[in-house]
Amino acid sequence: MNDYGQYDVYDNLDREATNDGPLFLDDDVDHAEEKVDFDDPAIASLPRVMLMGPRRAGKTSIQRVVFQKMSPHETLFRLEATQGLERALVDHTPLCRFVVHDFPGDYYEPSDFEGGRTSLIFVVDAQDEPYDHVLQSLTSTVTAALQVNPNTAIEVFINKVDGELFLSDESKYDCRRDVMTQVTDELAEAGVSPDSISIRYHLTSIYDHSIYEALSRVVQRLIPQLPTLENLLNVMVSTCSMEKAYLFDVVSKLYISTDTGPADMQSVELCSDMIDVVLDVSGIYGLGPSHEAIRAAANAAKGKDKSESSAVAADTLTSEVPAGDLEEEIVDQDSAYDNESASVIRLSNGMVLYLKEVDTMLALVCITRSENFRRKGLINYNIGCLKRALQALVQPEMDLSSGGLVRRVAE
Repeated sequence: MNDYGQYDVYDNLDREATNDGPLFLDDDVDHAEEKVDFDDPAIASLPRVMLMGPRRAGKTSIQRVVFQKMSPHETLFRLEATQGLERALVDHTPLCRFVVHDFPGDYYEPSDFEGGRTSLIFVVDAQDEPYDHVLQSLTSTVTAALQVNPNTAIEVFINKVDGELFLSDESKYDCRRDVMTQVTDELAEAGVSPDSISIRYHLTSIYDHSIYEALSRVVQRLIPQLPTLENLLNVMVSTCSMEKAYLFDVVSKLYISTDTGPADMQSVELCSDMIDVVLDVSGIYGLGPSHEAIRAAANAAKGKDKSESSAVAADTLTSEVPAGDLEEEIVDQDSAYDNESASVIRLSNGMVLYLKEVDTMLALVCITRSENFRRKGLINYNIGCLKRALQALVQPEMDLSSGGLVRRVAE
């Protein structure tokens, strides 16, 4: 179990021992406390993020830093070369569930690309020049993937853009331009029209926020509800006169959606740092009550008169939870993040950062001007409407339509 009360589950599948089924190497992964059957149809049908590329390019480091919270400096001496396919289930919030596949070097089989929503991330070591051999491998991998699964999203991470070689932004952009030009040439030589393949390029490093920004954009393409999420956030930003709004997976610190306004890495990094502050402070001062206290509160709530329990303030979110669901809303008695998590940080430039829990391990982080934040009651009411809309997306059987919620937000 990780620091936030969620399980990160890893397995290592040795292709030479497939007759014995998957091999789970718990010694290699500190937090593997549960074993997952990746052949279970419910898990096998989840979207996939496939990390591919040459050895020592940083694929496993990316996975461990983002999804297992390993320190970037620890990857220098704690990680060994990946010997087989490693899979990790990312299941922190119902709106963002997928499986990460970490391939050893260039080793793969065409059947690996079969399935539903898939994002292929080819990691290139920016410090390992020349790129000729690596980009030839990229071309063959992309071609094989699209032949098996034409809907595969192709992403190229130009990794390790740090150190003395990339002190300026200009050197980073030059590197990206060189890679893009060579990939175009390689595709043309392979008889593939570059215009027929949509490839996105990202400059990344595990030592700054660029890797979180890149993976956020990758994960967003795997979320079928993304257009609805963007529409809800657009209405929220417009109604409350906000500058920007993000939906963050609290555990991985990836933002799964934002409004359609322009986003800059500085604001995303501020929001991500705010999540760290909330978790650190809550871990010390904000731990929830014991299970006995929760049960006592639930029993007391069940005994209240229905008419009395329905008279709640419009901007009070937790009071709208039915008494029977009170225990379910508490994520974990030892968790630093629960259904009452909220925070306000005022910046010296007159902007305000406002964080509010909206779903399991999902936080809404807003950026607004201080003069617009005076209407906090209106903001909280609209966040409550957004929260119910998100619940409707996760549980379609609820007798609650997202269209109705949008209208209520707009009123």
